[in-house]
Amino acid sequence: MFCPRCAAENELGQAYCRQCGLGLADVALALNGAATESVTKLKSGSHLMNGGIAVLTSFMLVAVMITLISITQGHPVLLAIAMLNAVLGALIGLPLVIVGKIRVTQASQLLSGEESEHAIAAHRDTQYLNANGGKEVNRLPPPGSVTDRTTLDLKRHQKP
Repeated sequence: MFCPRCAAENELGQAYCRQCGLGLADVALALNGAATESVTKLKSGSHLMNGGIAVLTSFMLVAVMITLISITQGHPVLLAIAMLNAVLGALIGLPLVIVGKIRVTQASQLLSGEESEHAIAAHRDTQYLNANGGKEVNRLPPPGSVTDRTTLDLKRHQKP
């Protein structure tokens, strides 16, 4: 992956450019296509949550109005209808709110980079296995920065 500021080449999993220090999380999101996916999930999640809240509110308002009418008119059958209306509102509205909340949470995970780090690691492992004919070979994890790489080289070249 290349840094958009200084064009230095960096490893896929690096958080910052080794040359200029620019944060590379946004670049990794763009390379994985996660930015577009997270915006889509965020919009659909917020629409579902808003719809669920609107359904819950409208059903509960109608249930309250029916209850008030039942109390003033003295019809106990209307209380049963009000309860049924409240239960229906909960059965329709709560799943919408829950699914919307799940989508918003997934979108925030994508934007924070939690899911993209797992995707980058899986992609790196797939590339490694493909390059080695599908055989798993003992290997050191790829270094995250120049400092890590230098430290690894020093450890290999130290005399016992």
